[in-house]
Amino acid sequence: MPTDAAAKPNDELGPRQPATLASHRNRDHPGPFAWQDGRRLWILDGGETNWVLAELLFEPESCRYLEVRRASYEWPREAAGALLGRTFAGGRRRAEEAARGLAAWLMRSESIRK
Repeated sequence: MPTDAAAKPNDELGPRQPATLASHRNRDHPGPFAWQDGRRLWILDGGETNWVLAELLFEPESCRYLEVRRASYEWPREAAGALLGRTFAGGRRRAEEAARGLAAWLMRSESIRK
């Protein structure tokens, strides 16, 4: 629906930060693992002191993701186990798909560290 309002420039709020977090990461980190299951997006990321598993839900009305839950884990296998445990709700096929994606992500992270 057209309006008579003047178009606002894209940089109205000033310079934006890049979409990537690469500048904040060291070169030995492959970036977070992300896995989408329908409207749910799971993100697993490791830091220097803990591992974080976040669950986000896409909200079509607002066209954005809303954080449903976030948990921190001391060990990467705890976080991975929590992620894989959650995927079982979608059935065996979805759980296997998530496990394959996670395994590929781990392989990439190991090759980066070498």
